[in-house]
Amino acid sequence: MLLASFQVHNRNRLCLRMLLIGMLLSAGLAITSPAFAQDGEQDEAAKVAVPAGATVESLFTDFLHYARMGRFNTADGYAQALLAHPELDPVKVMEAASRDKDSLNTLLIIIANSSIGDSAKRVLDLIQQGEHDERKQSDRIRENITLLGGNPQQEFFAQQRLIESGEYAVPPLIATLLDSQQKVLWPRVIVSLTKLGKGAVRPLTMALRMGNNDVRVHVIRALGEIGYPQAVPYLNRLVLDENMPSESKFAAAAAVSRIKAISGRNISGDAKDQFFGLAEWFYHEDPAVRADPRLNEANVWYWDDAEQSLRATVVSTSIFGQVMAMRCCEEVLLLEHDHAPAIALWLASNIRREGRLGMNVESGDPGEVGDADPTRPAAYPRARYFSQAAGPRYAHLVLARAVKESDTAVALGAIEALRITAGQSSLVGSEDIKQPLVQALRFPDLLVRVRAALALGAALPTTPFADAQFVVPVLAQAVTLSGREQVLVLDTDQQNRNRVASVMRSGGRTVIADASFYPAMTRVREETQSIAMLLVSTDVTEPDVANVIGKFRSEFQYAKTPIVLLTKPTHDLMAEDLAARYPFVAAVNSHADDAAIADALSRLQAKTGRSMIDDALSLTLAKQSVETLHRLALNGRTVLDLSVAQPALLAALEAADEPLQISAASVLALSPSNTAQQGIATVAMDDGRTTTLRVAAFRDLAESAKRHGNMLGQSQIDALVSMAAQGDDLVIRTAASEALGAMNLTNNQASEILRSYYGG
Repeated sequence: MLLASFQVHNRNRLCLRMLLIGMLLSAGLAITSPAFAQDGEQDEAAKVAVPAGATVESLFTDFLHYARMGRFNTADGYAQALLAHPELDPVKVMEAASRDKDSLNTLLIIIANSSIGDSAKRVLDLIQQGEHDERKQSDRIRENITLLGGNPQQEFFAQQRLIESGEYAVPPLIATLLDSQQKVLWPRVIVSLTKLGKGAVRPLTMALRMGNNDVRVHVIRALGEIGYPQAVPYLNRLVLDENMPSESKFAAAAAVSRIKAISGRNISGDAKDQFFGLAEWFYHEDPAVRADPRLNEANVWYWDDAEQSLRATVVSTSIFGQVMAMRCCEEVLLLEHDHAPAIALWLASNIRREGRLGMNVESGDPGEVGDADPTRPAAYPRARYFSQAAGPRYAHLVLARAVKESDTAVALGAIEALRITAGQSSLVGSEDIKQPLVQALRFPDLLVRVRAALALGAALPTTPFADAQFVVPVLAQAVTLSGREQVLVLDTDQQNRNRVASVMRSGGRTVIADASFYPAMTRVREETQSIAMLLVSTDVTEPDVANVIGKFRSEFQYAKTPIVLLTKPTHDLMAEDLAARYPFVAAVNSHADDAAIADALSRLQAKTGRSMIDDALSLTLAKQSVETLHRLALNGRTVLDLSVAQPALLAALEAADEPLQISAASVLALSPSNTAQQGIATVAMDDGRTTTLRVAAFRDLAESAKRHGNMLGQSQIDALVSMAAQGDDLVIRTAASEALGAMNLTNNQASEILRSYYGG
């Protein structure tokens, strides 16, 4: 295949780049700058005049021609015309690329190093799609099956094309074996099945369900000769099947031995253990079983008993691994009904699948619609339904997996199930199974940390537990949450630092900008809740950029934070190495424009899977956190130290949302603190506040005084007496009198108030 011809290992990118640049130079590409970022041509700004009647093939050829000359604007014009061509056919583009032996090398260099990388990437995607489309053309496959019966040369070429078709060739090949009218082709079809390779394993394992035992034996032997271990659990299940004919059982046992010999692997365990191991492979999208990452779609194969044929259901590549993991877990549960790890893995896969479909994994709303998953029926319950029905034990197991793998979606789904179903005894304790919820307080996603703290706080824990000291600080952080993302920019060049900071602020973000890492992190801890992204130039010192990344990543809350390297001249290779070495790191030119920076951040954000907290969600979390703190304070028996939250609650008194201010004051009223009582009094006696807020604050001030006595300063006492005795607003005066009475002052304020109404 065309794309398979370009597979170079990435261990030494310097050698690779020099090799490709040499190839392009020999092909006529004029390299005018290290990053190929500028055209450098005076005539390139003019619009490209695409010839009338230009074909898909000619546009592709012209695109490569001008790219190799270094005239990128002109090349981009031809690329845009190609992509917009009314007769655009990916197969035609693929065929045109196959006629130019250096086309892929050219495209890869352009993607990585030119100003038209996006267009080149779209053209490369077309080529990939063309290969895929050609592979699955049913007419082509049937024609090649017929040609298997031709002369040796025809048979050879037909077999090669069937191998290229891979999994798509399996259904018609199986259909041929089941068709007694095509017996003459059977020997060569059987040979072809054994040569199809890894891609054929999934449909072949589904074909094991067929009713024709003779053909099934041929399928079993084909799986043995293909030699991939993912077929082993399906074969071993046949051996266990009491209803399976002995010929199939013997063939299956022999095929397993053959696979072990070919793969060189000692495949241990029984069928259920092997299915569970395969489920883990699919869940983690192991290269051995994952869908082709270059394609947007993948096939999930089923055997149709009624038609005795294979059929494929096409799903998004993003959920393929999760769908297959669920199927493998179901196979485990058919063999062992109470296999706890398989139940937990099924639940985790389902949550992840739902998250990748763009759905809210915390929601149980059956009406919410995400992207399509045609493997599920129309009236399929939400992931939360299954997680909460399974109960706290399995939710803990799911959360343990999510915490270990820093998977935000799965963690949120598991915590929500725990919140709904688990009481204190199920949430908190010394047992190993209960530790993941506490460990989630150190999760590299703020939303997960807050959800975990809310769940732990709502349990009103009365006995000490590990890391209990983190619960209230996380709740306090949530109280002052903002929907504004907070960004750190590090650049030794002040002019560029200011420019990048301005770009970030224009997106509604809060920015800390500095030349050095340590002073910047000091400011971060003093001024922000958490950093949503880091942009750092490659020439920073004390520490250098590699150590900046390492030290930043060493703090658990920043383990998945996107990092964009602002690459300075001559630092390209270093930046590429760092981006390859560390996850969620991308490199852009240090002078990249707004769009390039935004694109890099967007791509990194998508890879991290971290949740976005907008203004609405931040307010909801703040209110939930204050409510949880209020319940803890009222309970009075909690092991959690609520005093840690006082600064955040005082800050919430200045929040823009009045209900949040009122709730924060009600929590402060329960705190035996001078600062808390005086903060409530400040709000109550501020005539710039609304009447509703002031009345609530006076009520909380009275509650604080009744619980803890008078802790006001003399100036506040004098102001309170004056408001209660002489205020113009009777509503405010009445509310102030309640607070004044609760203070139980030693001076006779009652006499003063009564005398103020003396009529003479």
